[in-house]
Amino acid sequence: MRTWVDRFPGRLEYELADFVERDLEFALDEAQLSEQGRVVLRGVLPYQGREVRLEVRYPDLYPYLRPQVIAPELELGRHQNPFAKDLCLLEASTRAWDTDATAAWLVAERVPHLLELLAGDVDELRRAEVPQGEPVASYFEGQPGAAIFVPQAALALAPAARAGSGRLAFSPFEPPQLELRCLLAELVEREPNGKVRTLCRTDDENLEGHFGGEQIPFRWVRLGERPKADTPDAVLAAAEQGQPGFGSPPWRPVAGGQVAVTGVLFQEEVAQGVLEDAWVFVVRVRPQSGGEGAYLVRGQRLSRRDLEARLPRAVRMGGSAVSLVGLGSVGAALALELARAGLGELRGMDPDRVEAGTTVRWSLGLSAVGRWKVGALGRRMARDYPYTRFNGNLHHLGQSAHRKTARERSELEVLDAFIDGVDLVIDATAEIGVQQALSAAASERGTPQLYVSTTEGARGGLVARVVPGLTGCWLCLQHRLEDGTIPAPAADPGATVQPRGCGTLTFVGAGFDISPVVAQGARVVAAMLGTRDKGEEQPDRAGNRADVFVCSFGEDRIMPPAWNAHRLDPHPQCPACSQRSA
Repeated sequence: MRTWVDRFPGRLEYELADFVERDLEFALDEAQLSEQGRVVLRGVLPYQGREVRLEVRYPDLYPYLRPQVIAPELELGRHQNPFAKDLCLLEASTRAWDTDATAAWLVAERVPHLLELLAGDVDELRRAEVPQGEPVASYFEGQPGAAIFVPQAALALAPAARAGSGRLAFSPFEPPQLELRCLLAELVEREPNGKVRTLCRTDDENLEGHFGGEQIPFRWVRLGERPKADTPDAVLAAAEQGQPGFGSPPWRPVAGGQVAVTGVLFQEEVAQGVLEDAWVFVVRVRPQSGGEGAYLVRGQRLSRRDLEARLPRAVRMGGSAVSLVGLGSVGAALALELARAGLGELRGMDPDRVEAGTTVRWSLGLSAVGRWKVGALGRRMARDYPYTRFNGNLHHLGQSAHRKTARERSELEVLDAFIDGVDLVIDATAEIGVQQALSAAASERGTPQLYVSTTEGARGGLVARVVPGLTGCWLCLQHRLEDGTIPAPAADPGATVQPRGCGTLTFVGAGFDISPVVAQGARVVAAMLGTRDKGEEQPDRAGNRADVFVCSFGEDRIMPPAWNAHRLDPHPQCPACSQRSA
């Protein structure tokens, strides 16, 4: 087995010599080195009249990555894995480690530094450490693939709530099975008089709709402190100790066998100096094939607040609604980006099915082939993005010319209903006729618009916003593209193809060439909706407004695209806007 000891001759000897030079008695585990290729040292650190037993484990990628220093007999409370006992001696980033440093340096200098900080003034410790919390639940290694989502309501229980039962709710897409994926939907406790009191229910209609399938019961208990070990048996023992006579939860049938679920909650540090409840679950399983086992599941906090924590404040769009026409390679990707960013409501319109050949640049793969695009995207969003309400409209604008079947509404009424009440209308069809119709309908309402498209060969793209009363209109944009006051994106008119079985020509272009245009479109959407919430315009750094963004790739495709930004002012030849430009 090839190891770093072989790759860097003399480095191990250098490491061992540094321990000797620092008067540290550490011995190499020769058996692990010869049998497994692992470098492990054990010894003691003299510290304030006592000896601290330590173990040093080198990673296979040493010296690029730091060694681990384990203190098996210490219970520090902070800056130590409570179960594996390794110490946090440097910041988590690999930048904090210098490849010229040694494990002996960590032991001789960083371990005493940590112990002194922990024994000293709390305020000094806070100033010295990275300003972050140390959540205990993050150390529990859960079952891969299993997830129990915990809503905000279950994270704010009164300290007096000690034990009880509850219900886990499942999505219709993922019914109960041995590997649980569900929502903590309700918690109750039994009062001394025997009555059952509800402590909390999921009060989030987005989650209630997403997890609207079957439900199973479970039992829970509050712990005064975290479990002693990160194993199912240790968590169950802590539950019994926290509530003597707690007993076993009921077995419930699921696909593949039976499960019995126990939940425990305890306080953990979620930010520096800030404590909050955390959940860990033990799932006991009886497979139909026989036997019995158990696994852990760490509670996954799920609320709009938790999802938005990783987003810039200006990107939060939970209160906004958007209508998007065209769910091709640009529109579908843009729809998913907006859902990831937490858009409150998205209405999508498209008449097409997903074809196998389009999956080279469409957002979903072969699992979507043969489905309507609105259906495939709706299914994906229903499964993965409960905070975005997606309404799919299977409609081809212009179909009223050749369809003679009975109808309840005209296409004007269909379009009116589609864009009524939204904050933004987006066109991703690149069809000039559709754009004209959308522009007219949206402008009549004073609704902002966004036009997103790529060119033949995916050599370039355009992202243009229209804000009635502030910018020029869609027709102004066409005039400016035609007269060159806004340059058109690069295009390759010959880069079209008619794939076998396809009824029309389509452009040649890869998904990764389209992605920059989609990303810019999403950024502009976030800026527009944020601007509406703030009631003010957002200028660029030079104090100038930017409305139209033009992207072009050069001949050398390895080079990144060049972007240009322009104002969309009213054009003198636009009959509707020319008076504003005077």
